[in-house]
Amino acid sequence: MRVEMGGSEDSGITSVWPWQPAGWRSAVQVRSGGSCGAVPQLAVITRTPNSIASAYPGLRRILQLPCMFEMKKNIPLSSKTETVLLNIRLLLPVAGAGGAQRLQTESLPAGNLPSFIVQEPSVNILQHTDEDINMLDCRISPYFTANTQILWPGRKVKAHGLDTWFTCTIEHAAGKYTATAFLVQGHEDREHQTPGQLHQGIAEQTRVSAVLAARTRLPRVRTALGKDVVLDCAFAADPRAAVAVRWALRKKGRHERYIATSGGRAEMFPQEPRGNASLLIRRVELSDEGTYICTVEAAALVLEQAIQLQITEKPTVTVNVNSLSLVEGEQQKLVCDVRNYYPADIHVQWLREPQSAGQLPDTVPNVLTSSHLRSSNGTYSFSRFFLLTATLRDNGHTYTCRVEHSSLQAPIRRSITVAVREATSTTWLLLLLLLGLTGCLVASLHHLHQVRSTTKPKPY
Repeated sequence: MRVEMGGSEDSGITSVWPWQPAGWRSAVQVRSGGSCGAVPQLAVITRTPNSIASAYPGLRRILQLPCMFEMKKNIPLSSKTETVLLNIRLLLPVAGAGGAQRLQTESLPAGNLPSFIVQEPSVNILQHTDEDINMLDCRISPYFTANTQILWPGRKVKAHGLDTWFTCTIEHAAGKYTATAFLVQGHEDREHQTPGQLHQGIAEQTRVSAVLAARTRLPRVRTALGKDVVLDCAFAADPRAAVAVRWALRKKGRHERYIATSGGRAEMFPQEPRGNASLLIRRVELSDEGTYICTVEAAALVLEQAIQLQITEKPTVTVNVNSLSLVEGEQQKLVCDVRNYYPADIHVQWLREPQSAGQLPDTVPNVLTSSHLRSSNGTYSFSRFFLLTATLRDNGHTYTCRVEHSSLQAPIRRSITVAVREATSTTWLLLLLLLGLTGCLVASLHHLHQVRSTTKPKPY
């Protein structure tokens, strides 16, 4: 059994909440998995249309989060399925708050939304996150066990009636945090819950326990070559549960490769306390780039966290001259060398800067590109150049090589200032003299060649 972190197949979306209160988000069409989340504050948190408001000051033991419940529904007379989304709320115990082990129904916030109530003791789903609730999405989905009983430590095995399992995913909208947890509802809790009048028998209150959670605070990591990097992964589980962790590297177009976590450049932290599954990679190489999968297994439950490792190297940009002093009509080759960058996607252009403020630069035409070279460490290099024929219009202007790359927060600019002076009569005289001397030299060589040809002895 495995919790899939990716999206679902193409499906339709049906919205079924006529009782949705004002200010809550509506269902939207999606084609990928969602997430669930919260912020660790001591008051109950609710979402309003324009802000976050603390409410119900008497309830200091729980957090209230807007959430979505996702279900698959078969379309009649078709093999396709549609996705149904329900607005719900998720109530979580605050870590360290103490209080009753079971929240009383009459103490819960009023409202006509169905509630998933995580009871204590449960693992901390929101460990190490303090993000704004407006940046965290929430999604809960049924987890199908194929009518088999999952043997979790401390849970009684019933001869009749199986536990009901759910998955809850936390995901930051900007990719700063992601977590997934297993929620379980006991058979006896399901028998005593209030059925309600909601879609497909979803109860008004569903009491669950969180038994296993995995999270990463850095789903996307960027690093330079040769650096040490830590891929963050952690889990929370009942101390009685035997937990196994493994790492794998997934590259596009290749088979997934398991990573040996000892005796090489990659290793876990064996001396760290239970729950730290992070991976340390020393002296990063290009072959280390890809998507890393942190897999946490316990009692036939499997959670995965995907962390993308991207390698970037900033380009080194130089120009062949810093300034030029040319005579009108003189030519000069301007070269911009871009070296030792990664990945290969890069944008380089030559610009002719205006002298007046408020004007946009002109792109230099007829710019040529050298062949791309790859160095021994896998980085790339190439050049962009053009031939400048000096005119008086170029006097005082600046030519700039502008480089954009994913490793840069702002483009790199290297500029050349050009000064052009008018060709004087003396200059023209010198040019004519030079041409005359060149002509005399050519004539003399031609005459010498003819003399040598006539003085050769004849063969008869």
